[in-house]
Amino acid sequence: MKRFLFFTAVGMALVFGGCSSKSCKEGILQPDTIYEKALVNTREAQVVRSLETKASVSATLLNEVFPNRYRYDKGVYLFVGAITDRKVPDEKFPDFFHLKLNGMDPVSVEPVHRDNELYTLMPSVNRWGRYYVAVFPPSKAKSFKLTFGIDPYDPVVLTFQRPTPRR
Repeated sequence: MKRFLFFTAVGMALVFGGCSSKSCKEGILQPDTIYEKALVNTREAQVVRSLETKASVSATLLNEVFPNRYRYDKGVYLFVGAITDRKVPDEKFPDFFHLKLNGMDPVSVEPVHRDNELYTLMPSVNRWGRYYVAVFPPSKAKSFKLTFGIDPYDPVVLTFQRPTPRR
């Protein structure tokens, strides 16, 4: 019995000692700050008709997740996506999707494919959804209301609050 306990203790020391270096712990316990920021700046809603979910939409305010890449003085950037019962083309933003940010139309809307870095970094990404980066004109507004419409259903409104700069 003593021999069994001895070998068990030595085996456990080898197993746990193999991951005792600082670099190994950092890899496992390192917080994913990009995902965390994206999660905080993501809003979701469902399009419901007759007690049945017809679509699920999500949007992430990229200006807050990647402030150096997506600057407010260049525009308001949103990673938007939808899972719907309608057939959605892969290569372009469909005509039956409608986006408005504080009443403004987007300057551009580009599809994001599965091999894109944003696709892998954003929360709420689903393999059945279609995702886009929508760029809106620069705005100094403190809050943003994104109206996301999918014909023939009623639109949903996703609200984002621009954070107050810290001193």
